[in-house]
This record gives sequence, C-alpha cells and structure tokens, in this order.
Amino acid sequence: MQFSEETAEVLAWELAVWYQGFLNPDYPIEELGSLSLELSASFRALAIIFLLIRGDSKLFYQNLIRSGETRETYLQRLKHQGIDQDHHQASGRYDPLLDAVAAGDFALARHIANISLTEWHPGHEYEDDYCYAQILHRFVAEQLPKEEIPPLLSRFEAYVEGNPSARLALCWALAQQNQDSFDEAFDDLLNEQEDRIAAAKARGQMDDPIIVSQRLVFVEGLAILRLAEMRGLKTQNEYRYCPSLARV
Repeated sequence: MQFSEETAEVLAWELAVWYQGFLNPDYPIEELGSLSLELSASFRALAIIFLLIRGDSKLFYQNLIRSGETRETYLQRLKHQGIDQDHHQASGRYDPLLDAVAAGDFALARHIANISLTEWHPGHEYEDDYCYAQILHRFVAEQLPKEEIPPLLSRFEAYVEGNPSARLALCWALAQQNQDSFDEAFDDLLNEQEDRIAAAKARGQMDDPIIVSQRLVFVEGLAILRLAEMRGLKTQNEYRYCPSLARV
C-alpha cells in the first residue's frame, strides 16, 4: 500500500466525524472504551502517515498526543461517573500512553497514569500487560518510585515462567540503567515486532492504512527510546521501525 495526501485526508475526515461523537456527553458510556481505542489507533496511523508522506515530525507528534488525549478523556469520564469495571479501562491498554511518551508529552503521560486503574482486572487484561503498564506508569512519574518496581518485575517474571520476553528484559534494563542489557533487549523487541508483522501477514491480515502504517513505524519502540534516554542510557540515531525523523 502506498500512502498519499488523499489517504491522510480521508482518514482525517473520518476521525473528525467520529471524534465529535466521542466528545458528545450523551455518547453511550458502555461503547466509549472501544471507540476511544479505535480513535487512538486512527490518530496513531494518521501521525505515521504524515511522517511518511510529508516528513512532518510536528504533525506526527500532534496526532500521537491526540491519541493520548483520547485515552485521557475516556478515563476521566469513567472516573467522574465512578466506574471502575469497564472492560477497556484496564491499565493494560497502554498504547495511547506510549503515544504520549513517544511524542515527548510526559505531562499527559503522567496524567493518564494517575487516572488509570492500579489493580489487575482478570478477564479484562493479561497479567503481563498489567505489569508492563504499571511499570511504565512508574517510569513516567516525576519522581521514580524505585521501591515499587521490583515487586512488579517479579510478578511479570513469574507470569512469563521463563519464556523470552523483550518487554520484561527492557523493564529490567531500564530499572537497573544497564546499557548492555538495554541494547540487547531493545534489539529483541524489534525482532518480536518483525515476527508479529510476519505472522499477521501470513494469516491474511487486511492491509488497511491503520494496520500498514503501524508495520512501518513502531511507536512503542520510539517511546521506549525516550524512556531510555530519560534513564541516562545511550541510544542510536536510527533503528528498524524507529526512524530518526520520529525522534526530533
């Protein structure tokens, strides 16, 4: 699939229509979570498409921030109504948080973390996703609560039962500020992403703009690179799926 200005315009128009519905206070609360995640995925795709067709880092960041703000709005509405059992409310839905981090908007990332659920919700999220999200919440905090991270890492480790996990290895490397471990784990994360893309293609996943764009630019990887730099680790200028243009 080749992206064009027309691709961006169509996606932007569809986003504008659905986003107005999302902001309507009368939109059904039970449907808000799924719509918020769809909107975040679309904002992320639009960000990537603008980066690829225009080389526009500013529009890339703006749309990633819109993704994060969509998650923020959803969580705030649930909090205001005293809801804590909505399926998509689980903290393991961390992609919009990573969008905010990749865009460098740590104030937004912190607010998302602060209004997110803190307990694991079985049936709504996998336990490793919960652990990963909670560790990310600690890494974006203004003051790193160091004592809270080891128990989450141990819980994450117990869940994977010795199976390889690049995310777990990255969390350990970031917590310990270990450069060699980070370099190895980040390369493993990129390999896992490559494997996921290949597996999705093999099972015939549809090639729509949202899916294709996220095969080309890996926003989670970009977010992890920002966190690594915050932790005083060195990063390369270019990585697979993480172009330097997305790291201005």
